Amino acid sequence: MRHRACRKGGRGGAPCTCEMGNLYRFCEPAVLLTLSRLGAAHGYQISQEVGPLSVTHAGIDNAAVYRTLRRLEAAGCVTSQWDTGSGGPARRVYALTLTGCQHLGEWMEVMDGIVVSMTGLLRECRKSLKSGPPAASNGTR
Repeated sequence: MRHRACRKGGRGGAPCTCEMGNLYRFCEPAVLLTLSRLGAAHGYQISQEVGPLSVTHAGIDNAAVYRTLRRLEAAGCVTSQWDTGSGGPARRVYALTLTGCQHLGEWMEVMDGIVVSMTGLLRECRKSLKSGPPAASNGTR
């Protein structure tokens, strides 16, 4: 199996050890892109905006967005502060940092590689289906 290494990940071509290796529904790049578009936004607003960016039919749930925001904040990709002046309950407002913007660029490189791999897999699937199932060899059912 072929592994890609990110610049932050394993040395010498080892698999990525950072969160970029976790492609679960691509929540992280969707959150980064949303903050890039919106500027500062509270978690619920971010959660609503990432919906159309989902790459699976399952979508991206609110809990995943909040987990991702906490992880991105710990990594210095986003900052947050409490908004207490909006008349309602206090809400945490998130903003993208320069590090977060750079991390979105890293995600773009990862996704470019995935597109190439998926295109190759799709091409091979089409070729295989076009040629039909393999001929049965002697001794097989």
